[in-house]
Amino acid sequence: YQRAIKVMLEQPPERIDEAVIASTFHNLGGLARTLGRLDEAKQFYDRALAYRERVLGADHALVAVTSNNLGAVLQQMLRCQEAVPCYQRALSIQIKQFGRDHSITASTLCNLGCAYSQLGEHRLAIDCHGRALAIQEAVVGNEHADVATVMHNLGNALAAAGYGQDAARCHWRALGIWARTVGPAHPDIAATLHSLGNVYRGLREPQAARQCFAGALRIREATLGPSHTETARTRHCA
Repeated sequence: YQRAIKVMLEQPPERIDEAVIASTFHNLGGLARTLGRLDEAKQFYDRALAYRERVLGADHALVAVTSNNLGAVLQQMLRCQEAVPCYQRALSIQIKQFGRDHSITASTLCNLGCAYSQLGEHRLAIDCHGRALAIQEAVVGNEHADVATVMHNLGNALAAAGYGQDAARCHWRALGIWARTVGPAHPDIAATLHSLGNVYRGLREPQAARQCFAGALRIREATLGPSHTETARTRHCA
């Protein structure tokens, strides 16, 4: 990708296709993010965003895609105060382009909700996940894996806000959907079981918490391996 950009930028001005350059920077951002090179990923997404704004206009759907991905990188870097405006901008564009009830809009609402959770803005997080849930249920139905993802995130936000019983209900519903859509031994089930264990621990139900952590640990040892950081985190809780 980097070589391709170098070659493109060396072309005469009339032959430079800035839309292609923007896409290449965007793809480089995704590659760098996958490799864990977050500083580079941010730089690539910044450049992709600048090109796309200039070539496509500020309200183009691809500008929203890059803004959303930039927000995700910033969130991974624990720079959530900067991630939130990126998600908000992506959301604003997507509402204009696709409407308030589109699954793409719901996905960005979920990302924004998770960023708010990391900032301790739990009520804002609950609102985002609640809106995303209503959209996904209307678009893909009550038994889709995307609904389970939103239920998991909503459960975490409710738990952080002190609504343990409501959080438990969200996680149990997510578990039911996961079991029917991805099978009983999927990493997503382990993640929800781990979260549910934390909820029960907060509700002072130690036996239920231990059962959840034990189930999560079995799945994570089988799917991620005994030395994985997520496995170790669950083992510590169990």
